[in-house]
Amino acid sequence: MEREAFRALLLEGPLLLDGGMGSLLIAAGLERGRAPEHWVLERPERVEAAHRAYVEAGSGAVQTNTFGASPPKLAASGLEGRCREVNRLAVSIAKSAAAGRALVAGDVGPTGLLRPPMGQATEDDFLRAFREQVSALAEAGADFISIETMFDLAEALAALQAAVETGLPVVASMTFEKKKRGFFTIMGDPLVDSLRALKSGGADAAGFNCSVTSGVMLEMVREAAPSMGVPLAAQPNAGQPRAVPEGITYDASPEAFAGDLAAMALSGARILGGCCGTDPGFIRRARAALDAASRKTHA
Repeated sequence: MEREAFRALLLEGPLLLDGGMGSLLIAAGLERGRAPEHWVLERPERVEAAHRAYVEAGSGAVQTNTFGASPPKLAASGLEGRCREVNRLAVSIAKSAAAGRALVAGDVGPTGLLRPPMGQATEDDFLRAFREQVSALAEAGADFISIETMFDLAEALAALQAAVETGLPVVASMTFEKKKRGFFTIMGDPLVDSLRALKSGGADAAGFNCSVTSGVMLEMVREAAPSMGVPLAAQPNAGQPRAVPEGITYDASPEAFAGDLAAMALSGARILGGCCGTDPGFIRRARAALDAASRKTHA
């Protein structure tokens, strides 16, 4: 997709992404603790069914099952040397599910590598890993690149540089926590300054995902929106996680989540979706809430 066309699309109204992928795959039988990327190779029909559920719920774009499909992450999960194979197949699966009804975003998450003093990774290590992944996503026909859940601005900027080189539109999101002094990543990167850096690095949209509830993320939208020169993206979790005998559950209701997403749209967010704990039910409610808010705005 051309970058100008993507930006024009966001001017027409908020783009609704999908929700969590891991929870759907676990419900479909993926073993807890096993990397979801294994199912791109082993159970593509179940990955496709998860994407299709989001399209039917009203998502305008679905994100490929490649959050952990950079070379270092794949190596850590037993899929060393299969980066291009996994990413290309994941795009094919998502495009089949979308069937022209939704865009396909090539999803990119952290590599798992850390910079000194916590690790030995360099900027070149990040760039090498991300270039291999995003080039495979682009070659397979992804409409845009979605960088998610980055907690280190340096790594986020490396991912952004690699993604911009593909020529595709790029949405870059980081994950922040609420502290007494404001919103920061676990590495200490502040919210607004980080988003400005992503804008300067060439992101077509920038924002945040994961870590916090929709109510807290609404606060983040209201803080960031006035200073953004590119569209703002927001993908909150489905409330707070709770441990139960069956695993992890989240405490938000789809109705409250959808109401917060509609408020985010009214506050300036242009790309919205769900992260951990959200499912097609959340996205269906969000679709209805966003449509209702749009009707009121244009009435």
